[in-house]
Amino acid sequence: MIQTGLFWGVLFAAVLVHWVLPRGLRPAFLALSSAGYLATLAPEVVGGLVLWITVFYLLIHAPPDEDAGPDTPRRRSFHAALIVAILGQLAWFKYLPPLAAALGIEGLAARTLVPLGMSFFTFKLVHYAVEVARGNVRDRNYWQFAAYMFLFPIFTAGPIERYDHYRANQADKLTTDDVVFGLTRIVHGLVKKLVLAEMVVRPLMKGNGGAEIIAGLDALPSWKIGGWMALLFLHLYLDFSAYSDIGIGASRLFGLRIGENFNFPFVAKNINDFWKRWHISLSGWCQAYVYLPTIGLTRNPYLAVTSTFVVMGLWHAGSLTRILWGLYHAGGIITFTQWSKWKRKKAKWLNKGFWPWLGQPITWAFLAGSACFLAVEDAGGEASALDALRLLAKLIGIYDLL
Repeated sequence: MIQTGLFWGVLFAAVLVHWVLPRGLRPAFLALSSAGYLATLAPEVVGGLVLWITVFYLLIHAPPDEDAGPDTPRRRSFHAALIVAILGQLAWFKYLPPLAAALGIEGLAARTLVPLGMSFFTFKLVHYAVEVARGNVRDRNYWQFAAYMFLFPIFTAGPIERYDHYRANQADKLTTDDVVFGLTRIVHGLVKKLVLAEMVVRPLMKGNGGAEIIAGLDALPSWKIGGWMALLFLHLYLDFSAYSDIGIGASRLFGLRIGENFNFPFVAKNINDFWKRWHISLSGWCQAYVYLPTIGLTRNPYLAVTSTFVVMGLWHAGSLTRILWGLYHAGGIITFTQWSKWKRKKAKWLNKGFWPWLGQPITWAFLAGSACFLAVEDAGGEASALDALRLLAKLIGIYDLL
């Protein structure tokens, strides 16, 4: 989006009109202008999304009948069914196409069009539905809800904003601090994307993509593959955090303080610390709606961690590669947890001297390994989950043993 003049034209025109309008009209304007801009990108799906969120809003806030109070098994079952419908919609659009392609049903795969920003859209809907069911959403304003759902600066790349945070962080007037902060974050994002990611890191990859690396797997030494994986991961960070910066900065120009998505992830001392700094909005969402419910039901933290990362993988893509990516990170978290327990009981000396500093390079190496799964996605349809495992085997030095 940011490469087009239309985005910047709509952004700055909408900001001007937004602050001219009376306060009560701003949410409706923001919702309509956001939906209007998104319609220029995907006119075939935005109308359906508008209809869907309108029906959803009416259903989730429908007054209970005389036989079903606001917090009864019947009402909770209704909310649960609505959440299942939301997830079913995501499955239909995002997971059916690769499944149909794998089964050879190409016609069905081709006819299923994935709406723009579907994963972000769905997770925000689930969040809203769960919090309404819990009685935590007391502000019932359709236009605020629609603006929250369609806010165009963060629609396609996040962060995954929470409704309570969104409503609690709206300014009534534009301040100089908001303008300076917003424009500064936008500039940061543009520098990350256009200069660091595309003019510095991309040339270091020497034009190689995932397909070329996989094709040359037999000939390339492990250190070259590892270096390319590290650059791929760095490029992903710069690209993704750039869009987050631009989304956060652009939203601030509307007086909206959107939650952060990254917090210097490459200074993480371990993999657990990394996931507190990387894609914070997604990891926070999964902790609230996957990890905590799973551990509450099973009392098994390892199952909860595994479930959480599998969901995070599927959020990105409905593929075996992303499931393996989730299992890889879950394995890293579980291993680190066990290591920390052992260290506290048997080797406290490892917390002293230079030993703690080893955590950072070990974490970087682990993240470079996770880029094997991203390389398969970079290669597109020319690679498979098996290729990701082959890349990982090459990195850890067991490729020749297979």
